[in-house]
Amino acid sequence: MTETLVRKRRFRGAGLAVLLAGAVAVLSAGPAAAAEKTLTYKGAFPLIGDQTVSVVVKADIPATATAGSPVSVPFSLDVDAGQTAGDGLRLVGATKVSGSITSKVNVALGGQSVVIPVELAIPETPVPAEGSLKFTAQGQVDFTVPAGTPAGEATSSVDAAANAHVVTGSGLGEFDVAMALDPPDQDAVLGTTTVG
Repeated sequence: MTETLVRKRRFRGAGLAVLLAGAVAVLSAGPAAAAEKTLTYKGAFPLIGDQTVSVVVKADIPATATAGSPVSVPFSLDVDAGQTAGDGLRLVGATKVSGSITSKVNVALGGQSVVIPVELAIPETPVPAEGSLKFTAQGQVDFTVPAGTPAGEATSSVDAAANAHVVTGSGLGEFDVAMALDPPDQDAVLGTTTVG
């Protein structure tokens, strides 16, 4: 059982959905609209197996963008890994978690697609004495809209896969969880930006 707990696993998913928000917001230069979308993912955790994770992606989606212009966009992911994840960490004596979430946002414009990588830090977060494991991953995406990008409506969407690297500070050690959108047909569009 100890080997199972310490074994590294990977989460695919969207996770974080968070990355998606970053990508869309990344195009901005003009006024922005606050976007908030809740997505659910599934991934295999050490000890407790497959779990459903709820992620609320928050970002300011730019209304307009200009080709060749650099942009820095802050965004966040509110993650609820559930009661079972909290119970599993408490069982092995974990008192805190930290780590990172990686994913990407896909931006589609005029038949072309731009992939924007996203990496957000999971701050050191206490494991609650009871209840769900919840944390917020925050960061920013620095991006330059490629010169020569055609004018038109760019649609930003969260990628279906995300990875979480979790550090527990316990006998469980560190592990990776690959997450995927579940169900896979969720609306992952964060918004549209007019590129001019």
